[in-house]
Amino acid sequence: MDESDFEWDASYVIPAGTRFRSTPAGALQVDGEGADDSVEVPRAWVELYLAFARPQSAAEVLRGNGRRPRLDREDWRQRVAAWSAQGLLRRSGAGAATPARLALFAQAAEEFYGGGARRFPLRSPFALQRPVVFYPGLATLEIHDRRRFPWVAALEAAFPVIRREFLGLLSGEAGFATVHRTHTSSGEWAAAYLWAFGEKVDATCRACPETVRALGAIPGVAQFGTTLYSALAPRTQIAPHHGYSNAKLRCQLPLLVPGGCKLKVGDQEVEQQEGRCIVFDDSFLHSAWNDSAEPRFVLVFDFFHPDLTVPEIVYLSSLAQLRRLGKGYLGDAAAGKKVDWVGAAAGAGEDAAGAGRGRARRGKKPEAGGSGTPG
Repeated sequence: MDESDFEWDASYVIPAGTRFRSTPAGALQVDGEGADDSVEVPRAWVELYLAFARPQSAAEVLRGNGRRPRLDREDWRQRVAAWSAQGLLRRSGAGAATPARLALFAQAAEEFYGGGARRFPLRSPFALQRPVVFYPGLATLEIHDRRRFPWVAALEAAFPVIRREFLGLLSGEAGFATVHRTHTSSGEWAAAYLWAFGEKVDATCRACPETVRALGAIPGVAQFGTTLYSALAPRTQIAPHHGYSNAKLRCQLPLLVPGGCKLKVGDQEVEQQEGRCIVFDDSFLHSAWNDSAEPRFVLVFDFFHPDLTVPEIVYLSSLAQLRRLGKGYLGDAAAGKKVDWVGAAAGAGEDAAGAGRGRARRGKKPEAGGSGTPG
């Protein structure tokens, strides 16, 4: 394509047949479709070039590149026009997104897992989004509108049953152990896993059959990511950190939450409320804290990003099994110190649940049934 054919509002995409390799300096050597020679994309432009793993116009990328200061418009026009002329981009048509995304990601995964690369070759253009494994071309948002996910209402409706099972788990052999100690700047963070990247923890799942059934109705749960009960001891702060991949989103269902418990994702801060789901992208820098004198418990689960197609989901699920991605998470939990402060919350939780049922009998709708957007 000649540079003179460039249009600001035309949709462009990286060709599915593109091959690339990262250089020690962080640039990309790219073999585009129809190109006679490899073209180097300098490090400063790599993340923006990869934005075209999803079909969009140069104008759209310029508006949403996540950088400060903003790009110079003329420099960006010349850059995109040159990539088009060199065969690194082409005009996009219907159905072009999936092959380009999957081809790019599969090649990067092969280099990262099989070739010993120290860093995943693909990176997000957003400064606060730095997962271990970045999937290009997906819509990006820190906090998602819960109304987009039809299963949220059903999960919140099942909250009384889910919490009752959880309180039974606390009263028995809950198996909570400290996790991610390097992320905990104060206090203790503990967890009891149900799944990790397809690997099931039988004891926890057996203790919570209705919870497992409710989660099983949500597409993608347990396949690529973790599902767990997360506990924060009193006066605990989780330091800012990034999740594993943006190919999944994360949902929290708060179960026992005293006052003074919040979650921060990117630049947005959310108060955790019992029975009200929070859906967010944990590949953004995020943190949480419990400033109260009581433990805080939430049900946490990951599910596939809704932009992914069936072939992409099949590939990611296979990758999780092939590379045994859950091994590290479950191994970390197994090596963690068993905690004794979780059981004390069971009695308090039963009292709180009883009070909630009493409010409902008196005609007041308990807060756990709320369906508004978290804020």
